[in-house]
Amino acid sequence: MYQNTLSTQHFKTNTMKENDITAEALLFAIRQKNLVYNYNFLYFSNRGVASSPAEYGHPDGWVYSGNGQIGLNQENNSCRIETSTEKTKLSQEINEFPRWEETLKGQTVTAQAHLKLESETIISLSLSDGVITQSHLAQTTGECILVTQIEVSSDAEELTLSIETSTENVVIDILCAYANIGTVAVDTNPCIVEGFIGERKQYLSTETPPAEELSLCESSEELAVGYSRLDSVLNGRFGYGDNKRSYLPDMRGYFSRSWDNGSGTDPDAYNRTNWGKSKVTGDNVGTEELDQFKEHHHSIGFSLSAKAIGDTAMDLVTKGDTSTGSTGGKETRPKNIAELYTIKWA
Repeated sequence: MYQNTLSTQHFKTNTMKENDITAEALLFAIRQKNLVYNYNFLYFSNRGVASSPAEYGHPDGWVYSGNGQIGLNQENNSCRIETSTEKTKLSQEINEFPRWEETLKGQTVTAQAHLKLESETIISLSLSDGVITQSHLAQTTGECILVTQIEVSSDAEELTLSIETSTENVVIDILCAYANIGTVAVDTNPCIVEGFIGERKQYLSTETPPAEELSLCESSEELAVGYSRLDSVLNGRFGYGDNKRSYLPDMRGYFSRSWDNGSGTDPDAYNRTNWGKSKVTGDNVGTEELDQFKEHHHSIGFSLSAKAIGDTAMDLVTKGDTSTGSTGGKETRPKNIAELYTIKWA
């Protein structure tokens, strides 16, 4: 089932009249968590070296589909999409956190998006739980707000927030998009994700990762379904699996070294090799160096002497090889302790 409304919106006007928002509804909403990670597009892990929108890539946590360009618009810190001739969609699986079924099923969820459109565009904001899709469809230009609401089914398979258009060759700035349980969407709510998706953590006293994290001390595996926000951050840096999802790195037994970034502190940085299934090499994050001794030499001190026989000195000539005795173990290493490394997904 698909429902939508068609209307023109302006940035300062909400679809709800002010007197429709009760104090009780507002108080309930501000006690909730924002379900949308990176709601204001602060995080772009895939940022390039230049400042054009296309070289920033998709924002963390979001999935982009279309053949246009997407990136950060530095003028207003928005996510800018320049559409092509195909349908364009920016979406996020906002159900990707532990026990989401207990939290969301049977609840009313409201989402809101603030947009700026350079020309007239038909655009929609949708919430879908896999059973029903609720959408606010607008044909407008300039600054606008879209609001949509859904009662999450008890049979829900997901909860996806989507911003979508089929209008060709238009520029869309998405300033923010947020959602929470309740009949009012509040942009100041703290995010349900505490911290940053993709950050590495380490633990000294457990071998079991927390529910919001995945172990990096396992063989490298392709991400399963349900980790699209982490996939958007990894973005295939360590390779893609058969299902076109990113591989997790295998950190078992490795030490970490900070990125050289052209400093020369790591003299072999440009010779670094790809790690695991990655294709990234050189002076880049996520590359590998094998163990190595720094070039050096050892000297062995000895003396030569001639022994006199009668009145004649006999020349002593020595020739041969010598070496120091073997010492050490199976690798070169500092003193260390073993820790569990994990990566945050929710």
